[in-house]
Amino acid sequence: METDSGRGTEPAGSPLGRVVKGGVVALGRLRSLGLRRWLRMERDALVQTVKVTGTCVLGWWLALYVLKLDLPILVPVGVLLTVSATAYSTVIRGVQQVGAVLVGVAAATAVTWLIGINAATLAALVVAGLVLTRLLNLPAQNVQIPITALLVFALGKTYGFERLADVVLGAALGIVANLLVLPPRYVDEAVREVCGLSDELAELAEDMAKGLGEGWDEDMAREWLERARSLSQRLEETKESADQAAESVRLALRRRRYDRRLRQVAAAATCLDHACHQLRGIARGLMDLIAGVRGLPGEEGADLPRALSEQLMVLSRIFRDFGRLQIGHGRKADMHDLCAALDEGERLQSKLAHEFGSTENDEFRALQGALLDDCARIRHEFDPDTGPHKAAFPPTART
Repeated sequence: METDSGRGTEPAGSPLGRVVKGGVVALGRLRSLGLRRWLRMERDALVQTVKVTGTCVLGWWLALYVLKLDLPILVPVGVLLTVSATAYSTVIRGVQQVGAVLVGVAAATAVTWLIGINAATLAALVVAGLVLTRLLNLPAQNVQIPITALLVFALGKTYGFERLADVVLGAALGIVANLLVLPPRYVDEAVREVCGLSDELAELAEDMAKGLGEGWDEDMAREWLERARSLSQRLEETKESADQAAESVRLALRRRRYDRRLRQVAAAATCLDHACHQLRGIARGLMDLIAGVRGLPGEEGADLPRALSEQLMVLSRIFRDFGRLQIGHGRKADMHDLCAALDEGERLQSKLAHEFGSTENDEFRALQGALLDDCARIRHEFDPDTGPHKAAFPPTART
């Protein structure tokens, strides 16, 4: 039923608000998963942090004690600028960094030779650097060309060659570290995104269930719809994480061992995408009902059968079990609970269809059918036996 693309959504909020929200989400995930599972999900991020830190220290030591460079701190800066999310993108970024510095040195040398050192030179270097960055199709955040040009402008031509040596060494160390020393795979990062989104969908379904069971109003319905829309937009980030995980193994020596896990993450993201849109359809329907739009009865029809609240609570269990199944090899207990929830949902579906009374209001009758259909479609998405996303379930949890 919900077909509009995020209409009425609020801005993402202030940077501080996003930081606070991120902290709250992280604490909630820790509480939901338990310390052991949470540490397992964060293990790869911690390893990569330690690795990059060690590479920066090594680069500084080489620059200071071996190469005797005047500004050894620029080598770890080069490492940080080069090291990217994946080994493949690190190689690309390293080449871009070195090329940008070369262009910056050449531009600064040529411009200062032509018009000398003055305000016009400074302006010309900045403009030329930004234009060249765009023409060379470098990322918007890569401003090495104008920065290098300005540093050469301020410190002299000799610095340009030192700058080039710093960046080359930093880029080389970053590439070697990300290629050979525990290269980031980001499969766990994608799993974390899937698991987190599953938990948030579970919380939304649970809040909707409690609201319908305890008494709800238009403000509550509007909040449910806004949350569903926000989660629908978040799915794009989840898909990007799955794509990043696939890219992270492009240069892996034993890439095939990741294939099954990557297929599972991609299928899980698609499964959540479909289920999220269907839950959003339920929220949209409830909002329309309580608001009395399109000829619906409004508050008079807000007293829905308790079976709908119970159905939403079942869907919450399904979302949560599905997220937990993505961690590690998946636990059989979570699979058993998910299957039990699917069976319970099927029973409630028949009960709900029976309890939805006949009404002369055609719009209300259509809405009742849509709510039933959305609930059934969500359960079908998560069915490990007959559903469309069988690859989203770990095979070890089936036996």
